[in-house]
Order: sequence, then C-alpha cells, then structure tokens
Amino acid sequence: MSRFITNIKIASLILILLAGFTAKAQKTANQELRSVYQKLIKVKDYTVNANIKADIPLIRILPANATIYFKQPDKFKVDSKGIAIMPRQGFSDLSRIIKDTNSYTAVYTGNEIIGNVKANILSLIPSIDTGDLILAKFWIDVSRNLVLKSQLTTRSTGTMLIEYFYATQAILGLPDKMIFTVDVKKFKVPKAIATDIQNGDKTPKGKEKESKKGTVVIELKNYRINQGLKDAFFKQK
Repeated sequence: MSRFITNIKIASLILILLAGFTAKAQKTANQELRSVYQKLIKVKDYTVNANIKADIPLIRILPANATIYFKQPDKFKVDSKGIAIMPRQGFSDLSRIIKDTNSYTAVYTGNEIIGNVKANILSLIPSIDTGDLILAKFWIDVSRNLVLKSQLTTRSTGTMLIEYFYATQAILGLPDKMIFTVDVKKFKVPKAIATDIQNGDKTPKGKEKESKKGTVVIELKNYRINQGLKDAFFKQK
C-alpha cells in the first residue's frame, strides 16, 4: 500500500511539474508576442512606396508600382495606376492578431534557423473557433522582437505564408521586403484577371501541382512614418 501511495505521489508531482512547465512556456510565448506588439504599435501610421511582382499560375501580371497607406489598427489603402495584387494579410492582420492575448492560446512549438538567426516558433490557437482565423504561426527573432515569418490559416483565404526581410526600419518592425506564398484557389485577385484560376478544368495538363501556389513579392521603400493620417482619408475613393 505504501508503495502504491508513493507511486501516486510521484505521478502527481510529475503532473504538477508538467503543468508548471506548460504554464511557464505559455507565459513566455505571450511575453514574446507582447514584445513584438509593443514595437509595432510605435508606428501609428505610415505611407510607403511599393513595387509588386506577382507570380500566379495561369495568369500574366505585370509588375506594378503602388503607394500603400496604413493606420493602426486596421486602416489600409493602396493607390496604383496598374493592377496591383496586394494581400492585406501581413500589413493589418499582424498587430491585430497578437494584440489581445486573451483571444488565443500561444504555444512554443520549437525553433528554426532563418538565414543566420535562430527564430522561436509560436503557434496561436484562437479561443473562439467560429472566427475566420483557424491557426497562426510566427517565427520570431527574440533578440530584435521581429517577426521573420508568419503562416496564417483562415477559412476565407486558406493558408498564406509570409516572409519578412528587414533593413532600414527594423527598429520599428517595418519590413523592406515581403514574400507571400498563397493558396491560388482561395486567393482573391481582381475580377478582370480571375477567370482562369477560378476554373480548375482549364488547368493545362502537367500543371496541376504548380497551379496550387502563387507568390507575391513586395519591395518597400521611402517610409513616411507617423505623419498623422486621418480616418477620413481611407474612406476616399
């Protein structure tokens, strides 16, 4: 009997230690995300010039120049004379998702070397499973509080992978280059050029695999930060 009781005590102790470890890991994950968020919200608004190159299977899209306007928390506008395929995710979604730590459970799920930087991988599981976001993953450079890569899985757009490259505005968490890898079937493109990718029957033979993913590369320069953009500006057509 004493051995049985001893075994129970040992099992209970292990459970307590595991629970403590999990709570500590979750707290650390939340702290890392909070540090990233604190850097991002220093930028109240910005205007930046963008060069956009899209490689979407079955359609031909010329590179486009655009001006992007952003204001916290989710005001977003793009001006371009050409057809600019611009994913909104990665601009407005990042700070919005990590803002409220009560709206998700953050779990540390490992690390990965990106370039020469060791990044912590954090997975975010929404507390409410009826929203658009199903799962979010962030690869974070903890030493600089920068998101190096994110993967967002949503009901509306499928899975989108975003890679971030920093240079001139790293101190404020603003990238100089972003590479989006998108789910072509769910990615929203202008209606004028969307016909082919909406019809899977028109996929040429041997092209099935490559038509599932597309990429959008956005290079950003000439940031104008905290200029006081008004909400009314984003309502203008």
